[in-house]
Amino acid sequence: MAQNPIQPAKQSPPAAKDAGLSRSFFRDDFPLIRKAGILLGASIAVSAALVAGTGLLLSKQQANLALAETHLQQAQGQYKQAENEMNEIREFQPRYEQLVRRGFVGEEKRLDAVEQIRHIQEDRKLFPLSYEISPQQPFQVDPSVQTGELELRGSKITLHMSLLHEMDLFNFLSDLSTKGLFAPQTCDITAADSASDSKLAPRLRGECTLYWITMGPRAAPEGEAPQALAQ
Repeated sequence: MAQNPIQPAKQSPPAAKDAGLSRSFFRDDFPLIRKAGILLGASIAVSAALVAGTGLLLSKQQANLALAETHLQQAQGQYKQAENEMNEIREFQPRYEQLVRRGFVGEEKRLDAVEQIRHIQEDRKLFPLSYEISPQQPFQVDPSVQTGELELRGSKITLHMSLLHEMDLFNFLSDLSTKGLFAPQTCDITAADSASDSKLAPRLRGECTLYWITMGPRAAPEGEAPQALAQ
């Protein structure tokens, strides 16, 4: 009979098992993904920098936009103000030119006023008259009245006239007002000192106090300004 000897089972060498147990990730596996990890970290850092830079750029653009909107609003306000001023100029220009021609706006022209008084006396065939013009002074006006760079000025005029009748005085003041703004303050009409039977002799005497009003560039006041005119 042939013999069949029993063969012992083969066992794995213990060296392989020991090799699996001693494997390390950082030593054996990490080198395989190191490049990918570095690229991932660099990508994350670059992405974070881009996000931060984009946020800063967006904030700066928003600030610039807000500043531009502010400048635009200011420019629109200035344009609106200039447009309103132009409309006011067009509206008041004719009236202003009329006041200039009348002698209200600008410096006093005393020689012209003296000549005008002489012409009125001759044209109306009035009796001789006399007058005194005091130095010009600025008027005190209510603070609520806005005059800008201009100021209201006045020169006191004291007038003495011999009259044939009351209308001589009224006609004189009416003619005088066409060449300037002359505001009467007081006027008194009394009987003449000497009576005469002549129809052409003066029968009355008129005395008036009036202010010659002008408006011109503001100047430093000299002395005490007269009170505002009574309404």
